[in-house]
Amino acid sequence: MNKYEVYTKIENKEAYLDSIYNLILSETNDSLQREELLQIATRYEGLDQVPKFKQTLYKAYDLAVKQTDTLHQAQVFWYLGDFYDQKQIADSSYYYFLKAEHLYASQQDSLNWARMLLYKAGVLYDIGIYTECETATAQALEILSKQNETRLLYEANVQMTLVLKELKEYKAVLKYYLKIPTLLLQLEREGYDKKRLQRSWLSYYNNIGDYYNEMNKPLEGRRHFEEALSQNTIDDFPKLKAMLLSNYAYNLMLSDLKSSKIDSLLDLSLTLRKEVNHVQGIINGKIYKAEFNLLKNDTLGAIIGMREAYELALANNSGYELMNSLKFLAEYDQMNTESYYVTYLELQDSLHNIERQTRNKFARIAYETSEIEKKNDILIKRNSYLWGITIVILSFSFIGFMAYHLQLKNKKLVYKQKELQVVQHIQELLLQKQEIANRVRDQERERIARDLHDGIVSNIHVLRSNLMLLPTSEPQKKIRLNKQLEEAEEQLRNLSHDMFKKLFKNNDNFSDIVKDLVLQQKNTFETNFVFIANNNIKWDYYSNNQKIQIYLILLELLHNVNKHSYASECKVILIEMAQSIIIRVCDNGVGLANGKVTRGMGFKNVHHRLKGLKGVFTISKLDDMTMMVIEVPYEKKNTNL
Repeated sequence: MNKYEVYTKIENKEAYLDSIYNLILSETNDSLQREELLQIATRYEGLDQVPKFKQTLYKAYDLAVKQTDTLHQAQVFWYLGDFYDQKQIADSSYYYFLKAEHLYASQQDSLNWARMLLYKAGVLYDIGIYTECETATAQALEILSKQNETRLLYEANVQMTLVLKELKEYKAVLKYYLKIPTLLLQLEREGYDKKRLQRSWLSYYNNIGDYYNEMNKPLEGRRHFEEALSQNTIDDFPKLKAMLLSNYAYNLMLSDLKSSKIDSLLDLSLTLRKEVNHVQGIINGKIYKAEFNLLKNDTLGAIIGMREAYELALANNSGYELMNSLKFLAEYDQMNTESYYVTYLELQDSLHNIERQTRNKFARIAYETSEIEKKNDILIKRNSYLWGITIVILSFSFIGFMAYHLQLKNKKLVYKQKELQVVQHIQELLLQKQEIANRVRDQERERIARDLHDGIVSNIHVLRSNLMLLPTSEPQKKIRLNKQLEEAEEQLRNLSHDMFKKLFKNNDNFSDIVKDLVLQQKNTFETNFVFIANNNIKWDYYSNNQKIQIYLILLELLHNVNKHSYASECKVILIEMAQSIIIRVCDNGVGLANGKVTRGMGFKNVHHRLKGLKGVFTISKLDDMTMMVIEVPYEKKNTNL
């Protein structure tokens, strides 16, 4: 009976492992000793003795370094990566898988190299860094294409389908899905574990069915869900069954809203998820239920259900589900639209910041790991170089010549580097100068265009109106003068609009133009102007001319605030709805005195411009706030985006 057979039967397993550990340390430092240390570390982990698990691995690593045993060094990193992956500590897991990957690559151990790439890709997928995940998975597939390892090839294809689906590369996704059944059949022929195979088949049916749901091809997806749910083994995997039921219900929602199955499928899925305490699944189930209630025109039931999903997502810090529930409530809970939408924007910005910080952190880990390895290589090379110098030192004349030659070369490099730095500095100054010139030009163009449109054009319009009211004995001459003024007014308006178009073409984001307009407002009563907007509003749905009209309307509304409101604060809020953009200008000023302002020329211009945009303009009073709201519909909504 060997020592590990005794281990399975002994009561005090930790003490027994401690004795084996000390015994192994007394042995010779060879590959067998290091292998046994790895086995002990695995058993310490099984006993949840984390400090001893790590201590044993670090000892195995130190012994491997002394014997230049790269493969056992890599294996230690692999074990640590697995440990942190199970603990969901993504940065540490990524770091150790990356270290193991580099070592296996250096030893041309293709199978384990590909395995580490896949594990690293899995970590990247879990934290939402999809592009790098795709790159690592593609590299693993390239290596595995030359290996006879069906299971790893299957896992790589599954990983690729998942990440391509997140990247919306739907055509490429289908190519990898079609490979999976062949690989599963091959695993079956190779005698792979039956239960794991059954789970893999069910996952395949669920994933490809969900793919067809996203492609809005419910009939093609339905047969995969029904095939999975008809399997005898489905009850052995309750979480997977709940997911299949939920996705099958959603499939029916896409094509048959009157199906009596949908409610029962969603309820059964939710029950299963509650039984296994799958919190994220419960949240998703409530979201699907709310969406189905909305399709049944039960708006109140949908809002109540989505509020439950929102509160559960908030309590469990589920970012993706929190975003979905907030977006739904902002659109359909009319009583709290603004509150939900502002929260949605704040959460979106927060998640973007977290994503950016995470991406930067992982990039830094990869960079620093690479730098450490480079430094190690440099140290090795430097030692070799010093050894060579020791031999070469026998010839003093040769050393003197080499020193002189290197000195001259270094001086040339220093001069060259300084010259390049000067050239680079000059280029930076020229670019800065050009940028300042462009900004000043655009600001001046905007000012002139605004003055032309809101000043001279308005004055000419008034002159024309007054001219036509004057009595005269020469009516034909009056008509000609009016015509000339009308042509001058049109030319100035075209010139103003052309300047706005050029200004907008020089900017990438219309939201930034609007933001600059709002934040540049000043008046004698020192109103504090605040701008709130979703940074991802799809302004591409509007033509340049439409954006010009929106800009001029907002300019008129802000002019009204500056002239009449005497407000201490004014908020401009941009909200993207399903088929339109809403712009709210809210101030806490004196309000509108008996409608006098609304009958002025400025508001007539607003109504005139909105008529061309097919938009709506409303003014309302809520407590001490005056709200001027314009809603401009999309000219054409692209539902594939």
